[in-house]
Amino acid sequence: MGREGIRAVGTAGEVVAERAGTGKPGVAGTASAAWALTGVSLLFLFAVFRLGKRGLATLEAGLTPVEWTVLVFLAAAFVWGEGRGALQLRWVPRLVLRASALRGEGRLLHRVLAPLYGMSLVGAPAMSMVKAWGGTLAIITAVILVRSFPEPWRGIIDLAVASALIWGLGAIVVEGRRAFR
Repeated sequence: MGREGIRAVGTAGEVVAERAGTGKPGVAGTASAAWALTGVSLLFLFAVFRLGKRGLATLEAGLTPVEWTVLVFLAAAFVWGEGRGALQLRWVPRLVLRASALRGEGRLLHRVLAPLYGMSLVGAPAMSMVKAWGGTLAIITAVILVRSFPEPWRGIIDLAVASALIWGLGAIVVEGRRAFR
């Protein structure tokens, strides 16, 4: 790697992105990095609106005191465990590191697929891609499983997940702004 190269290292010390630098990032590189963060943010927003809509319908139908208690505790657990713990502290920093690496990435495919690149679904070291695709499959499996739940439980879980995603979206905005100042 050249003197101007960049190696983005994750929280566990593993390399999450690597590129040989060519000096200052150009407009295309900066636009690619912005596309990575914007694309992932739009994905989060889409999920929040879909889940939130179902969750609000569940609230409008009414909940028993036990169901309200479950909703409050589940939402708090999801925001703390998934929103803060998994997204804000681990996943979002890696996303921002990989988006930043796109600023000097010369491969057109990685720039076009910037959101997927940022999520380590393409163009990442093999183990990072295995973990990213495994996480994606786990999310798809959870979605399929939760769809089979009866109301109001499905709506309660959807609201809890939406709450965690809102937290994660806020983390993307904050960390993205910090990285691109």
